[in-house]
Amino acid sequence: TRLLLSVFFCAPLPHQEQELKLAADTVLCEVRKKQADAKRMLDILRSLEKLRKLRKEAASRKGIFPEKEADQAFDGLVERLRALIRKRTGVYGAEENALRVMLESEQEEERRRDLEKRQKKERERLLLRKREMDSMLFGDEMPPDHPLQPFREYYTQAERSLPALIQIRREWDLCLVSVDHPDGTTVPQDWVLPQCPTDEIWATALDRGDCLGP
Repeated sequence: TRLLLSVFFCAPLPHQEQELKLAADTVLCEVRKKQADAKRMLDILRSLEKLRKLRKEAASRKGIFPEKEADQAFDGLVERLRALIRKRTGVYGAEENALRVMLESEQEEERRRDLEKRQKKERERLLLRKREMDSMLFGDEMPPDHPLQPFREYYTQAERSLPALIQIRREWDLCLVSVDHPDGTTVPQDWVLPQCPTDEIWATALDRGDCLGP
């Protein structure tokens, strides 16, 4: 058990973790078997005490009484055996607790790794989704000398310039109307993405990546 614990706290490599867990499970089973054996031995000692008491009572009815030294020797031997068994039981309990801590730590580490994998997979999925949305909304990245690059810079200037952002916001505010205005509509909270074509003719004019859906 000590060797197993020393290996565990030395940060084993990933391919060693499964072997270490199996070894810990095996040792834990052995410790529990020893605990069961110790409990069985205590039960045997109690049974021996009861048996001796019954035999003494049967002998006393016949007028036979054991010597006091024999009783003292028997009681002393039983107490020494009981103390030894209890001591070993304490050792087994400490080993079991140490193994439980090790296994729980390993399980917690395994759960943490699984959570990190799921989070990483979700981040990758969201990043891919964002790239697809950006590609549908703004097209692919343009080289610096692309003819449409000036137009792209114009429409994205608010991302790089605070005065441009304020000016664009001011122009938006000029179009504000009351909530009950018949021609008023709310600004979408998210990007308005293209949907799948409703007929085959429209579909022929679109690229595969120009809309959401299968």
